[in-house]
Amino acid sequence: MTTGHDPPPANPRQAKGFLVTLSLPPTVPASRLEPCDVFALPEQPRHPLTMDDVRPHPVLTGRLLVDLRGVSEPLTLCATEPVHPLSMPRRVEVTCQLCEAMTTMPLDLVTHGEPQTWVCRLH
Repeated sequence: MTTGHDPPPANPRQAKGFLVTLSLPPTVPASRLEPCDVFALPEQPRHPLTMDDVRPHPVLTGRLLVDLRGVSEPLTLCATEPVHPLSMPRRVEVTCQLCEAMTTMPLDLVTHGEPQTWVCRLH
């Protein structure tokens, strides 16, 4: 007897195997930010800022110059200053713990967490 419909497609995260992640803390040091990340300063949690670029300050040791989308002047942050991450998209390379196969997958560290271990779909 046929049911007349196809089974639902696999969840995209499950299609490549089983990934164990660890949630990010509510704040991270500014030094963890990369271009395209979205964050908020603790003083203004409802004001998201999108990073275009980040680089060490040429004069002030331990400081970062952060270029923000839509802002003409860079923001200077201490590298250890806590910021609230809102989106941290990354392409991460993971290795299967059972067969050492490797793959690269897109993750948003804020949404999915930081990858800790992965088992490919063959196991």
